[in-house]
Amino acid sequence: MKNPINELEVNLEYLRTHTAVPFTLTKRTTGTHIYSWNTAPRFFPEEMKEAMIRIRYLMGNASSVGLDDLAMPDQPAKDKLIEECHEITYEEFVEYYNSEIYRKQGTIWNIDKRYNTIFMTKETHDRILKEFGRSVSLVFPAADCAVVRFYDPKREVIGLTHSDASRTTEDLIGSSIQYMQEHFGSNIEDIEVYVGAFAMDGWTYDTMPPFAALKDEEGNIIGIREEWQGYIEEIDGKFIIHYGDKVYDQIIASGVSTDHIYFDPNNTLFDENYFSNARSYHSRVDGVPTDREGRNLMGITFHAEEMVEHAEENKVELK
Repeated sequence: MKNPINELEVNLEYLRTHTAVPFTLTKRTTGTHIYSWNTAPRFFPEEMKEAMIRIRYLMGNASSVGLDDLAMPDQPAKDKLIEECHEITYEEFVEYYNSEIYRKQGTIWNIDKRYNTIFMTKETHDRILKEFGRSVSLVFPAADCAVVRFYDPKREVIGLTHSDASRTTEDLIGSSIQYMQEHFGSNIEDIEVYVGAFAMDGWTYDTMPPFAALKDEEGNIIGIREEWQGYIEEIDGKFIIHYGDKVYDQIIASGVSTDHIYFDPNNTLFDENYFSNARSYHSRVDGVPTDREGRNLMGITFHAEEMVEHAEENKVELK
């Protein structure tokens, strides 16, 4: 990456001075099964094809590291999007816990939340923990995409979004930071931003990537969209995507201090401790992946110390 980044280590010293903590849970093999943060059937063997088996497996993994409930934005197509950014309130959590899908599945993971970015206050988190005994973390499962987490220690607010290529094109990061200022009254100098691990550099396409393609009225590619100019480099017929630079520059453009920007230094493209879409794609034989891939779980929570203790007990790498 062309820009300097800060590396954040989650440790006891950090926990003593902060009420929230970002985390990344990565690949782990348990017997013949993959520690996958996804409930899609293709990530599981035939004997786990039933949806409830896969959901219980995911929630069992969450419980093993001290995560009680996992809330994630659904990020639907634009015509189904309710709001770009949304604060999940206490009243909504109560509604979730009384819903039929929660009674059947025991998780808010699959409950419809049609937003691109979600936020939660510590007041809401602590009230849910006290009244329902559930510690809620904001999460998104990803492999190579940038999951961006936000934290305002003064207003005690956390947030999370999945800034994949198309949403990065639309500057979802900037919209999320603006929402914090307008909705919670956050001061820009207080906001902290955590990104990754993700495919920050080395991501390549054989043709012009669709999210960056500038097209004429007939649909012919005639160049690079303005939003991606300077971030895509053509070398020997390959298109190199400087994804990390693009994400970093969007955070800087929003006004966040460089001292409050933290990138996980690991690159999912090259580190086999992480799931990777690109690595899975390139390992295909006759269109079929040779290695089963899943998703890394990126999240942020207010219940940090207990989560870290569980991770240490279960020898789960927490970054």
